[in-house]
Amino acid sequence: MPHVSRRQLLAGSLVAAAAAGFPRRTWAGAVQPPDALRRPLVPKVTGAFVNIYKPQPDVYTLPTVSTPDGQITYTQGVTYPEWRTNDHTFIKGGDSRWHCFGITKPWVSGDNGHCGEGLCFHAVAPEGTFAQAATFQSWRDLPKIQVGDCGWAPASVKIGGEYALVGSRLGRATSRDLVTWTDRGRLTAKGGNRDPYIMVWNNTYYLLRCDGNGISLITSADFLNWTDPVVIYKPKTESHQTESPLLVPFDGRFYLFWTLWDTADKTTSGYCPRTYVHCSESPADFHDKPVLAEFTVHAPEIIRDEGGQWFISSADHPHRGVSVAPLEWV
Repeated sequence: MPHVSRRQLLAGSLVAAAAAGFPRRTWAGAVQPPDALRRPLVPKVTGAFVNIYKPQPDVYTLPTVSTPDGQITYTQGVTYPEWRTNDHTFIKGGDSRWHCFGITKPWVSGDNGHCGEGLCFHAVAPEGTFAQAATFQSWRDLPKIQVGDCGWAPASVKIGGEYALVGSRLGRATSRDLVTWTDRGRLTAKGGNRDPYIMVWNNTYYLLRCDGNGISLITSADFLNWTDPVVIYKPKTESHQTESPLLVPFDGRFYLFWTLWDTADKTTSGYCPRTYVHCSESPADFHDKPVLAEFTVHAPEIIRDEGGQWFISSADHPHRGVSVAPLEWV
């Protein structure tokens, strides 16, 4: 299946037809009304979340660091039995297996922030389709990655014969096999610097990032030269910080997902399991678009598997690691 974004989305024939200016038709041949007049389809979780990946005990290899209050310390060289995950990305490799990369850190009770992050986990699925691999704790750990800022909310994309991971600081690492990675320096781009997301649509790369408490978008035709950033969405509540944005082209529209971090709520910090969805006819403007759906998930990814089935993932909720559930558009 051709790669479309870090969430393996395919721009379907209906999207392509809309972009080309052709009217969509129902199976009976009737012309559908323009996008602006049709009710947008709503994403809905239609099954239980399955814990496909639980990190295994491992040695903490980063320099020793303590939380700001000094109550918790992550010590270099110490083996921690529990690890947690955060922003992650899925991509299918040439080995006929799906791979997942993302933020990881030891889990210590009482720490709900980002202290100790910087390593990138690498989990690999059993051979087969994504649907076949969506089984209980069937994804296994491979050695963690520490190159090109991959440990900070990596986004994945395939460009020609190479795979790339891009982190929050725009550090880029590339690989031919998803195992051995080479640091390629940083992308030259303006705008925000957190939680990148890459969508490829109409031969253009769309790069989203959190910018202040909003979300900015830049585009490129070659992944080298980028446009100036445009803020496409900003919450009206000042304490609402956007986290983990993603953009889904579907049914002639664009769907923006983002996870809430409410700085006024001291009980959740950076791991709030609350994600909103907005819909727009333009990928560059979600201002004043109402909330279309809400999910109790954290830092989700949206995956469309080889057979066209959709899934939504969640980090560290409702289970430690990464969990996925079937998704439908209704």
